Amino acid sequence: MDEAQEKAKLHDEINSTMEQVMEEMGGGTLMLPDEVKRGLDETTNPQLDLDGLRTLRDDLERLLR
Repeated sequence: MDEAQEKAKLHDEINSTMEQVMEEMGGGTLMLPDEVKRGLDETTNPQLDLDGLRTLRDDLERLLR
């Protein structure tokens, strides 16, 4: 898998995990966790390298535990 493919895969994992986190938090949440804010930033303005994407994915997954 080349770097572009891995970045695309990580972005998909991040988007999926963010959806799960938002569902668990419920619709009336006013304060978004920092991890979700970082995920939204990356979705609208991708700039993280592979290590940054892996870290963000792992941080979001921790919110689900």
